Amino acid sequence: MQRMVPTGPSASTPTSAPARALGPAPEVVLEVLDGCAELAAQEASALGPVRIIGSTEAVVATDDLTGAAALRRSVAAYLCIRIPARRPQELLETSVMRHLGQALQRLQQLRPRSARFTGLRLAAAGAGTPVMERLAQELAAAVDLPVDAEDGDLLVRVRPAARTDGAPRAWEVLARLTTRPLSTRAWRTVDYPGAVNATIAACVMTLMDVSGEDELLDMTCGSGTLLIEQSFLAAPRRAVGVDLAPAAIEAARAHQRAARRKGRIDWIVGDVLTADLPGGFTRIVANPPWGEIHGEHVTNQDLLASLLARADELGAPGCRVGILTHEIRRMHAVLADPACAWTAVDEHRFFQKGHHPRLFRLRRRDEP
Repeated sequence: MQRMVPTGPSASTPTSAPARALGPAPEVVLEVLDGCAELAAQEASALGPVRIIGSTEAVVATDDLTGAAALRRSVAAYLCIRIPARRPQELLETSVMRHLGQALQRLQQLRPRSARFTGLRLAAAGAGTPVMERLAQELAAAVDLPVDAEDGDLLVRVRPAARTDGAPRAWEVLARLTTRPLSTRAWRTVDYPGAVNATIAACVMTLMDVSGEDELLDMTCGSGTLLIEQSFLAAPRRAVGVDLAPAAIEAARAHQRAARRKGRIDWIVGDVLTADLPGGFTRIVANPPWGEIHGEHVTNQDLLASLLARADELGAPGCRVGILTHEIRRMHAVLADPACAWTAVDEHRFFQKGHHPRLFRLRRRDEP
């Protein structure tokens, strides 16, 4: 079922007619993680009218391909060219190939010369058939690129278009706007094990609603993903990241330098449970170990309880806490303990590669 996302009073209503690559409002297909669709659509609505197609896909009608290539809550963005056709062989017709070639050339021209695509990779059911192999060769020739079935960074997906009542059969050619997925952050220069997915991190910090007046603490900052993603939203008045591992803090500092964002972040090597930290934080976040790469499942309930007790000490009146964890049952047990100072405002579920973490947004029990 498709859902429309409002874009404000000046937004135009999208039509059901197929979008063309060179028209006034091309369609960009957004690949999103399950649990991020609404947040991704809200971000994309600044570019144009958005339809949510399902839990992992949305479509925005926009001519701002540069803006679409900068979205932070989507995994990938694809220019969508819809071709009325019954069979994939019809995609090889001269007029269609000319149209597809112009669309790919537009994408190539959007990029600085130093970051141009280097090879074309076609992904489709039957990618090894003669029709699809020829289509890949023709598309690659249109942008003067080799076909690279393994590592091509101009990813082109071909799929049958979903049919609506009375609509003619069509095929969609989806060309990724960027050489890598949007979720692969350029600032992430250190491959630190266990780092939270950057797209999820962007959604988490959006949900935490941190402003320039807030003081923000990440109690288990790891390589800095949550705080760095926040820097693309708003630089808080004070930002502090604490982690036990010197290598994590070293990676966080490298990531902050690579991100080139304004705003100071104090990175501290130490145990947040005992470190000498001035309180007064209005927002506190944590992505504690899940027991798969770091930490142990059997001790994580005690860790969660200790982190929340420490958050009570460091949080200002009205503080909001966000805990991103895979330990759902243990988190519920901690919050059910009468000794816990916090209660859940809500839980937001994410789904990514077999993991189902939740963001628990918390407030103090004795505060509204």
